[in-house]
Amino acid sequence: MRGSEGAERAARVLGAALLCAGLLVGAEVSAHGIWGHVHVTGWAIENLPEGELRDFFSDPEVVNAALFGAAFTDSGYWPQGGDLSRRSRAYGEHTHWEPFIADFIAWIVANDPPPWDDQESRKRVAFLMGCASHGLQDEIFDSLFLYQVEAHDTKGQDEADPATDGFLALDGHIRFAPTEYIPMDTLVELYARLDQDVDAETILSSVSIMKRFYLNHEVGIDVARALGDRHAPELPWTREHYLDPEIPGSLRAEVFPTMRYLQALWKRLHGDLGPADLVVFAYPEAPRRLLGPDAAPDNWATLIFGAGLRYDQTAPTWVDDQGDPVAFARNNTRWGEAWPRLIRLQPEGPLVPGGWYTVGLDAGAAVIDGFEMDTPFALRFQVACGPENPDDCEDLGDIPVAAIDPTPSEEPDAGLPDADDGEPDPPPSLPQSQPADGGCATPLAAPHSTAAGWLLLCALIGARARRRDRGGCGEGRRGA
Repeated sequence: MRGSEGAERAARVLGAALLCAGLLVGAEVSAHGIWGHVHVTGWAIENLPEGELRDFFSDPEVVNAALFGAAFTDSGYWPQGGDLSRRSRAYGEHTHWEPFIADFIAWIVANDPPPWDDQESRKRVAFLMGCASHGLQDEIFDSLFLYQVEAHDTKGQDEADPATDGFLALDGHIRFAPTEYIPMDTLVELYARLDQDVDAETILSSVSIMKRFYLNHEVGIDVARALGDRHAPELPWTREHYLDPEIPGSLRAEVFPTMRYLQALWKRLHGDLGPADLVVFAYPEAPRRLLGPDAAPDNWATLIFGAGLRYDQTAPTWVDDQGDPVAFARNNTRWGEAWPRLIRLQPEGPLVPGGWYTVGLDAGAAVIDGFEMDTPFALRFQVACGPENPDDCEDLGDIPVAAIDPTPSEEPDAGLPDADDGEPDPPPSLPQSQPADGGCATPLAAPHSTAAGWLLLCALIGARARRRDRGGCGEGRRGA
């Protein structure tokens, strides 16, 4: 028996080594923010108010399907070889965006409409919601938080994406551990429209790599800690603010937009989303203020939508309290998609500290689900006061904050806690310095990392396997 077990271990080590070698063939490989996506999606579900949608997620298997969908969206970006890489990246990229979500919704409405009496139907709907949540989070993180990282830490996506997963691991937030669920027949049918030969084997191969090297509690948390430790010294602002609810695009500031987007998806699946429902969230989040008066990325106003918007048909506005227009640049996502789920308004000059402003969107914008926005939207907000006029900004009092569980349970969780009591949850205390071990990042569509990062990952996997074989890790070890 010992010889057989030794041979099996050797085979596993050899297989991992060969796969690592394959991963390192290219100098440029994809980074992933899978733990961030899984947890922001899980927190959004946990923050849902009482009602049909929260009841829908009362089944742990349904929650698990949503969490795996949130991870699945990046599965096609893991390094592959040859033609498999082309096919995998094709489905991964397509899954991020609203056209895929609209097609998936249309498929469900035509082939398996509500009320979804069986569990398999509910799991397929939840998987869709997880994929959609991932894509929205990418748009928010990449289009807002990354620009603040660049301004404050002078680093970019290659650093911020892996670091945020790493910081989650360092701070003990990695709690959910979704197991594989893939509505394969539906996906293969939907991906056939890409004309890229995406079949079940393509999908399973990509998911297998993701699960083996990251989406698991044996290796993935160790890797996340290592990358968090690696990037923490060069990202002090990011380390401090990645869960700050006041910072647009931080992981915690994504929770309420994701929750509202889930509610919009529920309406779309039931044919209830109307033109007046389109804007589901906005930064600054009322009653918060714009963080400052200058034109820095911290001080952009952003509108977030429950369905893809035809960007070239939008007419946003920005005026002061006297009705005078403010000069601003209009942008959609960082990636310039035609059907974005957000629009950024970036002031081109300084604003007045303590001044009041209104951003709006005129009616007439086309929505990917086939209707036009027929009700104008407006958000009135104040700019943060300066030292010269602090009395112009009154105390805002308690502002609702997305509740997250800062203490991971002993075992990975896929269910929901009891309904929130409505009390705002204070931001967690973030340690200023801890030993860490690595990671990959949060929301993104197609980021890149270096081969050095994969060398570190492979070394960690090898060391972890050797420790386990020597008996150095207990059965329930969580990478502490």
